[in-house]
Amino acid sequence: MTCAQCRHDNRAGARFCDNCGAPLPRACPSCGTPLRPAAKFCDECGQPVAVAEAAPRPARAVQPPTGYTPKHLADRILTSRSAVEGERKQVTVVFVDCAGFTALSARVDPEDLHAIMDGCFQRLLDAVHRYEGTVNQFTGDGVMALFGAPIAHEDHAVRAVAAALAMQRAIAEYAESLRRQRGLDFAVRIGINTGPVVVGKIGDDLRMDYTAQGETVNLAARLQAVAPPGGVRLSEATKRLVDGYFTIEPAGEVTLKGLPTPLPTFAVTGQRTGRARFDLAVERGLTELVGRRRELAFLRDALDKARRGRGNVVSVVGAAGIGKSRLVYELRRHLDERAVTFLAARCHPHREALPFNLIAQLLQTNFGLADGEAEASQVQKVEKGVRRLAPDLEWTIPYLKHVLALPADELDVEGLDEAQRKRRLVEAVRALTLRGAERRPLFLLLEDLQWIDSGSRDYLDAVVDSIAAHAILLACTYRDGYAPAWENRAFHQRLVLDPFTDEETAEMVRLLFDRAQVAPAAHQLIAKRAEGNPLFIEELTGYLADRGSSSTPRRPTSPRRRFPRPSRTS
Repeated sequence: MTCAQCRHDNRAGARFCDNCGAPLPRACPSCGTPLRPAAKFCDECGQPVAVAEAAPRPARAVQPPTGYTPKHLADRILTSRSAVEGERKQVTVVFVDCAGFTALSARVDPEDLHAIMDGCFQRLLDAVHRYEGTVNQFTGDGVMALFGAPIAHEDHAVRAVAAALAMQRAIAEYAESLRRQRGLDFAVRIGINTGPVVVGKIGDDLRMDYTAQGETVNLAARLQAVAPPGGVRLSEATKRLVDGYFTIEPAGEVTLKGLPTPLPTFAVTGQRTGRARFDLAVERGLTELVGRRRELAFLRDALDKARRGRGNVVSVVGAAGIGKSRLVYELRRHLDERAVTFLAARCHPHREALPFNLIAQLLQTNFGLADGEAEASQVQKVEKGVRRLAPDLEWTIPYLKHVLALPADELDVEGLDEAQRKRRLVEAVRALTLRGAERRPLFLLLEDLQWIDSGSRDYLDAVVDSIAAHAILLACTYRDGYAPAWENRAFHQRLVLDPFTDEETAEMVRLLFDRAQVAPAAHQLIAKRAEGNPLFIEELTGYLADRGSSSTPRRPTSPRRRFPRPSRTS
């Protein structure tokens, strides 16, 4: 008998698959027609079904879905495992548990319970994998997931909390369907903690051993236990790393078993859209700019060319934390906004699947649209903005509204197929961009192109084809390894940011310690571990300042996030 879930061949008469544990359908012994669980006669041939076949099936443990890691993530884990195994890694641990599972299992038939939990597992896995986490354990009525290992991400805590909110949204929709169809209440509770673990051997089946350090895993599990149904609870360590990206409220102190003193907990109530690490750094206060004078002069020259009508593209390229966003920030900080139109947008690692996401951000900024603003008000701003710029571009309005997810009934009567509509949409935004540059020089800043969606990439390629004859500076930032289609065009220049020299590293450390003398041992440690990366220098300096490792007790002048050891992204 073949299992419908994993296609494994089982012995005749088997009730459950001996490969994945899934229930096997009953079949009529006379004609082979599938039978319902309580059937006493076959509804196809009318023959009686043996009593033994109709006997109730015993309760069994809920089994996780098989083959649950997507291939692209599995390949990355297996490729990088040699660099991860045995390493002490800073990770974020997420524990998810079904609230009231014991009461639910007492009310529901075992096979129905299996189907319900299978639907729950699938939604949890989808959210974890969307943010490139890995499921490390199934706990019977929940899961444990890791972010930051074995796939390394410098923003693992942000990914973990975003995944937790995605889980709760998905489970809330699922619970509503269960309530309508079965009259059941269903919810999960989630606990999240950040700390060190030591990653052990990773097998070919992706099974990963780990050694918990400093109660990292246990604390996440205990936070999950005190979270309310439908809620997400964070430890203080995680809260420090994600502050500013989410709406977070104190949830009181709790006494957790095995820990000597009560711990503060925090509730996550929502996500702040469009936030990036550099945005938070600006809000907290930036250090003085170290080095980069030649690179900044290069960007200023490119902007001067654009003002004179010689459009050009500059790509600022480098590793995560090397200072790409800081460099372009210094250029835009001194802009005369009366003489130059400045528009910026950023690609996000979790939004690659959202069509035209980059274009939508540019249009929102251009037309002054606010989050939560009424649809009617946004439509009015778009229509007025286009007509004020150029009445002959009114044909673009339906396409612009479509990109912004605003009602565009005009498109429904055009009869265009999806490919034709996409081409017209790209042409509409391109026409708006070029006409705007004719009125006033345009500075477009597009960050993190390594995560660009395909629709926005088509728009960008179309604009670049026409940029040389228009007063446009297109400044792009992206990481090593990404290659835009237009990188060999004559009007494109690539500006690669190198790591800091030893002298620049020393200067940045002095600034972070408020120009105090730094102990030689502390300076050598920072220089060795940070490898000239400004972000790593900043975080290691903050970490050492917290531990009093300099010759002065003074702290950096602005708040810093602190890690024992920064890790590069894969």
